[in-house]
Amino acid sequence: MSIVPRFFLLMSFLILFFNGSSLGFILYEVRFDSLFGYGFFIFTSLIGVVFASIAEEPGTTKRFYCRYCLYGNWLVTLFPLYFHWVADSVFPILIETFL
Repeated sequence: MSIVPRFFLLMSFLILFFNGSSLGFILYEVRFDSLFGYGFFIFTSLIGVVFASIAEEPGTTKRFYCRYCLYGNWLVTLFPLYFHWVADSVFPILIETFL
């Protein structure tokens, strides 16, 4: 594996670590407003996906790590959207039903 794919894989892992530890989401929400924070969080996670896809070289043993960063960044992108959807649509129905 040459130096360029390693660099992209390292950048993808750092983005995954930063956003996956919820530190990125909290900092984006505090530093920016709610809507722009969501957008910037999703944008950085998708940049991590792009970096992981660039780093993947077919036929290498590092393919596991590339896939790990690729799917990890996808999941980190979707989790806040899922939780926001649950908070807006599912919880009000549950509260109205049981309370």
